[in-house]
Amino acid sequence: MLQDSRLNEILKLVDQKGAVRVDELAKLFNISESTIRRDLIELSKQNKLIKVHGGATATNYAGNITFDRVDKDYFFRENLEKEKKELIARKAASLIKDGASVYLDASTSVASVIDYLKPVDAYFVTNSPLIAKKLAMKNFKVFVTGGELKLTTDAYTGGFAIEFLNKFNFSIGLFGTNGIHRTANFTTPDPVEASIKRKAMERTYKSYILADSSKFNNVASVTFANLSEATLITDCIREDYRDILKMIDASKED
Repeated sequence: MLQDSRLNEILKLVDQKGAVRVDELAKLFNISESTIRRDLIELSKQNKLIKVHGGATATNYAGNITFDRVDKDYFFRENLEKEKKELIARKAASLIKDGASVYLDASTSVASVIDYLKPVDAYFVTNSPLIAKKLAMKNFKVFVTGGELKLTTDAYTGGFAIEFLNKFNFSIGLFGTNGIHRTANFTTPDPVEASIKRKAMERTYKSYILADSSKFNNVASVTFANLSEATLITDCIREDYRDILKMIDASKED
């Protein structure tokens, strides 16, 4: 395919999807990623798209993205999209089996999972004192990372927590996110909390992100994981993410 034709096809895809990635375009056109990057740079110079790290977005795409730079209070977030959270929590709880070593992220979506846990012979590690208390009250074995307590998100953070996580290996981990985006990936507002999430995911064999469909196309300040690094459990599958993200529809029975 000639370059002019390819550039037109790229623009059509950007208009349709809002955002595209270099690697997916390279596969689609069967050319090198470096060639695609040059194409995107050329289109960017013509002000026909916006070149971003790993891909490009439509020039008006910022209008379709919600930017989240500030953590909202834990108890405020706890009541957002409550029915969807309960649906997602029930599905996530069904994944925890006997013999599991489980990491639970400091997240209101993850905290909801505890209400649906069946009695299992598993142990849990969390960086949330509230989650730890809920687990202990249901007679589960639980370890808490400790560290500096961040009240707005009920999360222990810092080097002490990271060092604690280095001692464990998890068969399954459940994580929250503020945003899901094709090029920004999974994001959170706080770089300190992002480092805790990253470390826990490094120590986890199978990571799941728990997020309702309102989180799609949200972008927070810090990326803590690529879309390929976890499976999303959500209330509604987005067709425009099927090609780059493993998803479980919590509304459907197994």
